[in-house]
Amino acid sequence: MQTNYQEMDEKKRELHRLIRFTLLTVIAAAVSSLALHVFVYPNDFVPLGLEAVVTMLQTVTGVNAGWINLALNAPLVVYAFFKLNKKYVAFTLLFTLLSSVFLIVFEAAGVPMYVAENEKLIAALFAGLMLGTRSGIMLRIGASTGGVDIIARIVQNRLQFVNIERIISVLCFVLILLSYFVYHDVNCILLGIVQMYINEKVVTFLMKDNREAVKVEIVTRDPERIRDDVVTTLRHSATILDGRGMYSGKEYFVVFTVLNLYQVAEFDRLMKKYPDAFVYYYNVKGVYGNFRRFRDEAVK
Repeated sequence: MQTNYQEMDEKKRELHRLIRFTLLTVIAAAVSSLALHVFVYPNDFVPLGLEAVVTMLQTVTGVNAGWINLALNAPLVVYAFFKLNKKYVAFTLLFTLLSSVFLIVFEAAGVPMYVAENEKLIAALFAGLMLGTRSGIMLRIGASTGGVDIIARIVQNRLQFVNIERIISVLCFVLILLSYFVYHDVNCILLGIVQMYINEKVVTFLMKDNREAVKVEIVTRDPERIRDDVVTTLRHSATILDGRGMYSGKEYFVVFTVLNLYQVAEFDRLMKKYPDAFVYYYNVKGVYGNFRRFRDEAVK
C-alpha cells in the first residue's frame, strides 16, 4: 500500500514538473521572439549561434525568420532525437516550434519594433538581457534553444574532452564578424559583441545556484575543541577525516563543513581562538541536498 502511495506521489510530481517546464518553455519562446523582433531585426545586428545565420538570411532574402528558423533547426532536432536524451529533445523542439510561430505571428500582427536612430546600444543591451534570460530558462529545465546548442551537445557526447563552450564562443564571434558583409557597417559587429557579452552574463547568473555557500576546512590535532563552535555556535554539522603531515609525519584531523556566506565573519572570529589550527575556505558554486542550520535550541 505504501509503495502505491509513493508511486502516485511520484507521478504527481512528474506531472507538475512537466506542466511547469512546459510553461517555462512557452515563456522562454515568447521572450526570445520578442527580443529578436523588437530589438534585433530592426537595428541591423545579429544574435548568437544559428540565430545569427537566421537573421542574416532574413535580411538578404526577406523571408520571415520564423520559417528560416524551422528549416534550419528541423534536421538538427531530428538527428538529436536518435542521439540525445528524449526529454532534452522534446523541450528543445517545443521551444523551436513556439519561437518560430511567435516570430511569424509578431510580423503578421504588426507588433511594434524598437528602431533606434542614434542609440542602438540600448537595443543590444535589452536583446542580450532577454536572450540570456530565455537561454538560462531553457538550460535550467535541461533543454536548449536549438541550433548550435544541439550541435554542441552531440559533439560533447562523442568528444567529452573537448572544450565545447570555447568552440561555441569562437563560432558565435566569427558569425558576428561575418555580419559585416550583410550590413556593411562596423557598428553591427560592436552591437553583436555587446549583446553576446550581456547574454553570457545573464545565463551565468541564472545558472548560478541561489544558495551561496562557503566550504571551510580546518586542519587541527584536537577537533573536539572546535566542535562546539562549529556545531553549537554556527549550528552546522561537519565531517572529520584523518590526516598526516607530509613533512612532520604527525597525525592530524581535517574538519570540513559548508557555511552560509554571511557566517564567514563569525567563523573567522571563532577561529582566532585556535592559533595552532590551519584554516582555509573558498566559495562553492552550488549546494544540493540537506544544507541547513539546525533549529534546535541545543545541538547535541
